[in-house]
Amino acid sequence: MKINFKIILVGLFPLLLFIYFASSYMQTSENIQKNQKYLEESIIIHNKLELLIKEKQEAILLISTSLSSNENIKNVLLSKNKNKDKSNLKLKSFSLKLRESSSLRNVWFQIISPKGISLYRSWTDKHGDSLLDVRIEVSKIIKSPKIISSISTGKFDMTFKSMVPIFNNDEFIGIIETIAKFNSISKKMKNVGYNNLILVDKSYKQQLTNAFTTMFIDDYYVANLNADPTITKLVEKNSIASYIGDSKYKIDKENNLFTTTYKLPDLDGNNMGYFIFSKKLDSIDISDIEHEQQTVLFVFILIFLSIGAMLYYFYIIKYKNFIESQNRILEESVEDKTKELQDKSEVLKYQAEHDVLTKLPNRMLFLDRLQQSLKHAKRRGQTVSILFLDLDRFKEINDTYGHDAGDKLLKHVTARLQETIREEDTVARLGGDEFTIILQNLTQAEIVKVVDKIIKYMQESFFINDIELFTSFSIGISNYPDDGDTPEILLRNADTAMYKAKDSGKNNYKFYNEEMTKVAFMRVELEKDLRNALLNNEFIPYFQPKIDADNFKIIGLEALIRWNHPTRGLVFPDEFIKFSEEIGLIKDIDNFMMEVSMKQVLQWRKEGLETGKLSINLSAKQLTSKSYVAELKNIIDTISYDPKYLEIEITESYIMHDPDKAIEILDEIRSLGISVAIDDFGTGYSSLAYLKKLPINKLKIDRSFVMDTPEDKADVAIVKTIISLANNLELEVIAEGVETKEQVDFLLKEGCPNIQGYYFSKPLSSSDCKEFIIQKPYLSLV
Repeated sequence: MKINFKIILVGLFPLLLFIYFASSYMQTSENIQKNQKYLEESIIIHNKLELLIKEKQEAILLISTSLSSNENIKNVLLSKNKNKDKSNLKLKSFSLKLRESSSLRNVWFQIISPKGISLYRSWTDKHGDSLLDVRIEVSKIIKSPKIISSISTGKFDMTFKSMVPIFNNDEFIGIIETIAKFNSISKKMKNVGYNNLILVDKSYKQQLTNAFTTMFIDDYYVANLNADPTITKLVEKNSIASYIGDSKYKIDKENNLFTTTYKLPDLDGNNMGYFIFSKKLDSIDISDIEHEQQTVLFVFILIFLSIGAMLYYFYIIKYKNFIESQNRILEESVEDKTKELQDKSEVLKYQAEHDVLTKLPNRMLFLDRLQQSLKHAKRRGQTVSILFLDLDRFKEINDTYGHDAGDKLLKHVTARLQETIREEDTVARLGGDEFTIILQNLTQAEIVKVVDKIIKYMQESFFINDIELFTSFSIGISNYPDDGDTPEILLRNADTAMYKAKDSGKNNYKFYNEEMTKVAFMRVELEKDLRNALLNNEFIPYFQPKIDADNFKIIGLEALIRWNHPTRGLVFPDEFIKFSEEIGLIKDIDNFMMEVSMKQVLQWRKEGLETGKLSINLSAKQLTSKSYVAELKNIIDTISYDPKYLEIEITESYIMHDPDKAIEILDEIRSLGISVAIDDFGTGYSSLAYLKKLPINKLKIDRSFVMDTPEDKADVAIVKTIISLANNLELEVIAEGVETKEQVDFLLKEGCPNIQGYYFSKPLSSSDCKEFIIQKPYLSLV
């Protein structure tokens, strides 16, 4: 048969059209995925920068607050003109000592009079000039004295500024301002892989009369000393507008660079600063995109070859009219074919990510989900656990009954595994007889429960081809972040732990850390003992007196739980309280201890003994419980306890987990007539904004700040600041962990007479505490 090349050329049209649509689809898909990847990278950089800026602002504010009570600074503000030089000389000496004994080497401060005159700058000898015309915020704080924390640009640089008003006998006498540059933030970002350049908007050029670095790019001031030279050269070469425009990121293929810009607004919402970050393009992982594109390309090639073979058959073997008819059909259905191709691509993607036999995620999809779980856990401060499961004696079953029986067994095992996990967890098959499970944010006790459930489910026999089979799992466990922070390391460590489980006799589990395995078994025993302790009333109250060191009177008793274990003797709370919270027993323990302690104190008061207020510790679980206040009121009403003699202590860190919820609960407690104290104050990083909103009566200075006073200057400064803060907020204050006379004398001198600690008394049993109240042995310390 004579080949008509004209007809063949006409018949090739569908192939050419298919190639066009296929290539367009691949290019568009790749571009979309890369853009998403770059956008995610930009968001990560911006979030990291915002976190560093917030941390530094809070640190500068804390320094300003501490300096506001410094006597040297107050003396400068109160001294007359004839004594200014002498006062400044003392302050300069103070500044030098402060730099030598603290972290203020890279932070500066300025003292400003009530009229806006700069009386002292720690970084220069210049003083006496007015700031009112050049610093809007100075005018604001003078008109309405209150704390101002901001980022602004002045004569010298763009800096963090924290301004705190200073008062003497309720009279506003001036301002202390703490200033810091952005160099430390720039360095931290560079240390985690992001080279950077910080620019100040050109609208500030006329204002930067004493610019620190003296470096400008097209009227934009370079604010960081360690500016990256590569970015600097690129910005100088290209227009700055291309870097600070509205786009989320910029791709520079010529220089293999990814850049993104963060815009820092001023108080009016206008752009003040620009943080330009860069990262090598090839350091951004796009392997998943490339793999998917290869898969789609492979599908396109198969379809192309199939269409080509079909056309060859029609054009060479069949008649001309039939070929022309098929051409018309192909031309009309190109769009349908493209959609079909996309559907097949999705099918292939599913097949590439799932195990053919069990339909579970395979290694590739498992690692991807694990990576996403780790990112989520890192952002929220949560945990991720990996279970590596290997079927015991699976090879024997395969060799004895054949691969068909082995495959059916794997399907049945898969069904049982899926019954043991939550919807948000992932079970996958890596291959052969190896399975893995991702568990999201579980405690160690909860992990053990899941593992025990798997082992229990596997104890039942399997019926395969009318044959009863038995198998079990050897399980290895690794945890993020303790055992690794990447999918590969966590999987490897879980695999290592699995082999330890096999070596220990199979049908069991091991944590990657052998010590954790021992702890896991101990925790199971501990849970059983705790439940028995509640049933057998093994928990008893101990009481530690609180003393007013001015008049040596008992002002209160703190109830502290002890466990009178039948075999171990007296067990302290740090061995079981946290675990009780994890397993949900803390509520019953707290309520039991509250009732027993109230009854004991009520009995003493009926006997005429003065006890002051009874302090009860509130756990995190109770703070989030909707029924806690109702249960508290019920106990008070049942035993007729006067709420004015009751104080609830809650640790600062518990409050800051959810401040708004804490305020709601504490308001309800206060409404019952019960006072509220913040325990361990100074260790929970509570913000000043929330502190003034909290419905509290007392601050309790943590023992970690008291133990080294009065020798340690830093601890002395912190204790003074907390006492001053309590006085300014009209709150009571008490110091815990006081053990020496020197500590008592220091606290009395600073205006904190309320003392709790071993200097007066350790925690006492009920009988010893009664004797202490009657005999008053602490009077010998007078």
